[in-house]
Amino acid sequence: VIDNIKPIVDADAIECAVIKGWEMVVKKGEYLIGDKCVYFEVDSLLPEREDYEFLRKSCFTRLPNGHQGFRLRTIKLRGQISQGLLMPLSILPPNENGDWVEGEDVTDILGVVKYEKPIPAQLAGVVVGAFPNFIQRTDEERVQNLDKDLPYMRTLIYEGREKLDGTSNTDFLYDGEFGVCSRG
Repeated sequence: VIDNIKPIVDADAIECAVIKGWEMVVKKGEYLIGDKCVYFEVDSLLPEREDYEFLRKSCFTRLPNGHQGFRLRTIKLRGQISQGLLMPLSILPPNENGDWVEGEDVTDILGVVKYEKPIPAQLAGVVVGAFPNFIQRTDEERVQNLDKDLPYMRTLIYEGREKLDGTSNTDFLYDGEFGVCSRG
């Protein structure tokens, strides 16, 4: 659900829509505050489909495994950062349970997958294996998703982390062995 619409300085045809702290550039007048829409996060890989063809020139990606589609990245338009893509609910098939509910996961329905940067050929053989079982996996919540819980959360203790270059990783030293792991 769109939380806010903000103007973009010196832009006649676009404006900024805000959902849970994430900002997306959209066509002016296309959405209103409170509208339901489909939000695609940065690093979503959208399938080749007529609804997304407007992305072909700037976002089309073909992966070494043969998978191809439209990769979303953070971009700037007219000085405004855009963190993902908004589309109208009309891109969804009719919901057999009635209306679509805010927060409902439609990634499988739309054929969207997470873009994973291919491992370059020169790194083949350097990748050792699966995520170590002696490390607890974390699934940290983005602060932008916590807006409704903020009053309660002021009483909690937090662990600060820094995410660099858009990729999370885990580094370890275990029984004298050093390793670096990707999220997966």
